[in-house]
Amino acid sequence: MTYLLLFFGIILFFAAMAGLTMYRSMFVATRGKKIHAYQAPRKALLVLDLQEGYGGTNSLQPATAPPEGGLLATVNSLIAMAVETDMEVVYVRQVFSNNLFVRLHGGRRVSRVIVDRRITRINDNDFEKNRTDAFSCRDLERFLIEHQVDELYLTGVDAAYCVYYTALGAKNRGYAVSVVLDAVATRSDMNKLMERYRRKEIGVITSSELLQLASERKQDDKYT
Repeated sequence: MTYLLLFFGIILFFAAMAGLTMYRSMFVATRGKKIHAYQAPRKALLVLDLQEGYGGTNSLQPATAPPEGGLLATVNSLIAMAVETDMEVVYVRQVFSNNLFVRLHGGRRVSRVIVDRRITRINDNDFEKNRTDAFSCRDLERFLIEHQVDELYLTGVDAAYCVYYTALGAKNRGYAVSVVLDAVATRSDMNKLMERYRRKEIGVITSSELLQLASERKQDDKYT
């Protein structure tokens, strides 16, 4: 009887640890050192989880799989804007680490995860994460610091999870961060979700507003 209780106790312990790990991976933003006040700070556009096998042409998650045009066209227009205004463009992919995470996240493991083929690729700034918060990827964090980025614009899926917790991870490090309203997707109520962003002092901007800002900054740079 004692051995049986010990056996079930061990099972419960490992189940609790697995549950805690899962909760931390999905619902807790990472923390890190505050970024410095750079002399010539830069901006970056983050493209989150727009990838094959999850939200791409071979999507296994139709609820967040954008069709041709719409969100994808908006993201591509923002990438083109970034090229013209010397803004960094960063692609982040979700690489599933175990089957349980995949089932809860709505997908399944695939042999090779690549950025959605319909998304414009302009560089090799391509990073992998296995948590909702992209700042769990230390290589991404180092890249942003090395390029003296202090302001981020977030696009992609899912606005209720990966985009949101990446925004929180960025705020925890001192970045100015905004989500581009018409360049993200979710199954959740978008209006309620955007109020949640605003309560956390995360900016909410439309692609038109961002394109206008970029155009104005480009004009200002021309005359300075």
